[in-house]
Amino acid sequence: MKATIEGILHVLGEHHKEAHGISEADIQAKEHSLGYPLPTVLREYYKILGRSPYITQGCNNQYEPLPLQDVFIPDDTFFTTDKAFLVFYQVEESVIYCGIRIQDLEQEDPPVYLCAWNSPDWQLENRSLQRFLAGKGLVQLGVEDRLPYWAIFDESIWSLSDYRGCMRLEEPEREMEEGSELNAWKIYLKDDVLIVFELDVSEEETDELLAVYLASFQRASMENLLNEMGKATDLPSFRTNLSAQ
Repeated sequence: MKATIEGILHVLGEHHKEAHGISEADIQAKEHSLGYPLPTVLREYYKILGRSPYITQGCNNQYEPLPLQDVFIPDDTFFTTDKAFLVFYQVEESVIYCGIRIQDLEQEDPPVYLCAWNSPDWQLENRSLQRFLAGKGLVQLGVEDRLPYWAIFDESIWSLSDYRGCMRLEEPEREMEEGSELNAWKIYLKDDVLIVFELDVSEEETDELLAVYLASFQRASMENLLNEMGKATDLPSFRTNLSAQ
């Protein structure tokens, strides 16, 4: 299934609160200051998750949303060749920005582009703003220790196929497709455990992995999955905080 904001809310469950959103009045005030309306999908994202403590700023070199007040349209000093973009996401440490073309702002679900300090021309990142927001949010939840229980498998001889078989992830409905042109992540949800595979995009084989991240609000669900995986005789070593909880 496609990654959606509803998918994020399903992962968060009762931990998501109404107070984690931004008011309609604040969104309208920001649109007025920009001189442009936000796309419907982006408005709803800020209205629902704009202040979520689980999807928020301060990532460890990961994509992160700009706070609503910091969303901007570049001026002449910005490094990109084309300034006609609304910038709303970034990777601060790597100086990467994500934006929507000004001419696309009236679309409900416009494409998203990115640029980097060493590559000032914008390139397509995702054909869907909704899938971009949901995919990046799910990656944050999975890799940034945002949830109470986690486990991390570092790079090993195991491939994506090995893990999918061990975790019984063959059913396509378990995958939450983010649709990124970069194809750096595979995201799955199984029995309340969020599973994020970091792909090695430097390799021609898309099955090669850099790491695997498991995260959940439910200790029993995490324990059950790890116990099931433990039946494999050659399971790679992993780190987890279960023993410390």
